[in-house]
Amino acid sequence: MQGVEDALAAAFANIELDQGVVVAFSGGMDSTVLLHACHHYALTSGHTIKALHVDHQLQKHSSDWQRHCQRFCAALEIKYDSVQVDTRAFADNGPEGSAREARYQAFSEHLQAGEVLLTAHHADDQVETLFLRLLRGAGNKGLVGCVDHRQLGSGQLLRPLLEVSQQTILCYAEGHHLEWCDDPSNEDPAFMRVRMRQAAPDLDALGLTSLRLAKTATRMGYVQEALEYSMRGLWPQVAQIDVTDVLFDREALSRLPREYVERMVSDALNWISGQPYRPRNSALLRAIAAKKTATLHGCVLIPQPENLLRISREFSAVEGVVAPAGTTWDGRISITKYQKSYEIRALGPSGLAQCPQWRESGRPRLALLASPSLWQGETLLAAPMAHFGPKDLLKVVSPPWE
Repeated sequence: MQGVEDALAAAFANIELDQGVVVAFSGGMDSTVLLHACHHYALTSGHTIKALHVDHQLQKHSSDWQRHCQRFCAALEIKYDSVQVDTRAFADNGPEGSAREARYQAFSEHLQAGEVLLTAHHADDQVETLFLRLLRGAGNKGLVGCVDHRQLGSGQLLRPLLEVSQQTILCYAEGHHLEWCDDPSNEDPAFMRVRMRQAAPDLDALGLTSLRLAKTATRMGYVQEALEYSMRGLWPQVAQIDVTDVLFDREALSRLPREYVERMVSDALNWISGQPYRPRNSALLRAIAAKKTATLHGCVLIPQPENLLRISREFSAVEGVVAPAGTTWDGRISITKYQKSYEIRALGPSGLAQCPQWRESGRPRLALLASPSLWQGETLLAAPMAHFGPKDLLKVVSPPWE
């Protein structure tokens, strides 16, 4: 197992000085240690760090935790930001899942292009995650556990402490006399993670130790790499990018093993929606098989002529979302040449009404409503998918499989 300082040194060695580091800071022990250690490392490395606190508004003490985090950052002169989230939009995922989904959506929307978000997930979290996914009947991708880095919105997510035990983190916290907030839910057996933690000694006695589970996750990681490697050559055969949408050839897709189908459609949904986690497998399979338009994961799946399946952004997910010039809209779209008065919005009904040639695009109205468009005040400047205005004013982040 690594120490906290060694783990951060390895992580920061791969972060450029001009990227910007954002530390997810809940106020708990793990994130307090991460932020404190990052701050001290940055003092000598020259990296710029800031803290981001997400208030789920689920605990009666959440406002006290927010103030604690603010005071902690003020004492160390760390730039601090806090955002409140509404977990009700993700209620179908259960209490823990809805909080996680809301939190990562906030992270994704907050990150600027090139920034790196650090979270305090550690080795014990890795084991708990593996157990939980086993209980849900997860496939290979789920049994890899937490990945140490991945794309998140227009930035990156990095988990530098995955090889650091919680006991090591506790020793760091006590050694530096740090103060943190204790979340009572961490002792509440109503939560599956807590029951897993309480069962750990019995599992250790059976030989199902954290070390062996971690080795299993590592082996599953090798299988995951092999699958992703083989999948790269399949994308051009079954799918194409249509500006911000993905078009699947259903016939070509049906000839692939089911594992590939589920992964590729999930990857498309995640790229379009910006969601960090794939949808539930049962819902995914229903949406793929549906002969009528279906909504899933903040996206809309639209059957098209010639046995095609179009995946577009769901209009209700981006209605009212506005990105001023110099920022990213919906995690993927930015302006190439702009004035300060420009902004990106979903095209919507009013914008579509200003595009007389939209039917000539061959794209369904439902997809065009959520498509990105460039505005100056109430004047529509460009809507590439609706055949309106210049095509090169909006830039789309390439999907991870390209």
